[in-house]
Amino acid sequence: MDIDILIWLGEHRTGFLTALMSAITYLGSEVLIIGIACLTYWCLNKRAGNRMLLTLFVGILTNQILKITCCVRRPWVRDARVVPVESAISGATGYSFPSGHTANSMCGYGSLAREKTLKRFRWLFWVLPVLIGFSRLYVGVHTIQDVLVSLVLGVATVLLMDRLSERLERTPGMDVWVAGIGIALSVGLALYARFKPYPAGETVDYSIDALKLAGGAVGVFAGWLVERHCIRFHTPDTTVKKLIRFLGGMVVLLAIMKGLKPLLNAALGLSVGSFVRYLLVGLFATMGWPLIFKKAGF
Repeated sequence: MDIDILIWLGEHRTGFLTALMSAITYLGSEVLIIGIACLTYWCLNKRAGNRMLLTLFVGILTNQILKITCCVRRPWVRDARVVPVESAISGATGYSFPSGHTANSMCGYGSLAREKTLKRFRWLFWVLPVLIGFSRLYVGVHTIQDVLVSLVLGVATVLLMDRLSERLERTPGMDVWVAGIGIALSVGLALYARFKPYPAGETVDYSIDALKLAGGAVGVFAGWLVERHCIRFHTPDTTVKKLIRFLGGMVVLLAIMKGLKPLLNAALGLSVGSFVRYLLVGLFATMGWPLIFKKAGF
């Protein structure tokens, strides 16, 4: 039935709908959601940004563990009758179940939906992940099971991290335990992804996504803890400072994500290079850039 739904959607695509769904699916992309989290964290609301980053990476860890455990291939690999939208294939890396775009968007936007200062936009933040999930079906890169499980897990992660964030504010020293557990789980995911057996006949290294995101999670948890205890930056009070923080930070962040890729892969190999590159991304976003702009006074 899941494949039949994708075939039916593929048969009823139009140019307008394909363009619309491709735009909606981009709203769940890794770069965009990380950019929104950094904008919130650096410039708008540090507490909300903290919660968004932690929720996002807890959701990522859960998603990647399921992906490399279940090893469900993409729909068009399982059934040649499924024809995905060509532009969506490059963003559909790794295994299919559960949907990363859907999980990321539910954890990221769902976290913002729980923010009291954004109450008037709450409905939008809950609807967006559902639309993004449907767009993944429309472009043919996920099945309905992939999307529904991601939505459920995403909601559960948002509610869990919401409660955890409240306790963190009331319990001194709890952040050390949270960071320690997060780092341990992230390293565990990296080792699991690297050394677990995969189905015979695979022509793609499906561990790479898990390795890079595990590295990012280590960086986020470690940098978050260091910033809380040693840096303690404040959100800026002028639009100019906010723009400098955001634009400057994103330029460096993208340079690490994209520019360092060939260098680190050549020096360390694809597996270790991917882990280290995203480790640097996480550390820069949560600790490195805040330290720089606090010292520089912007």
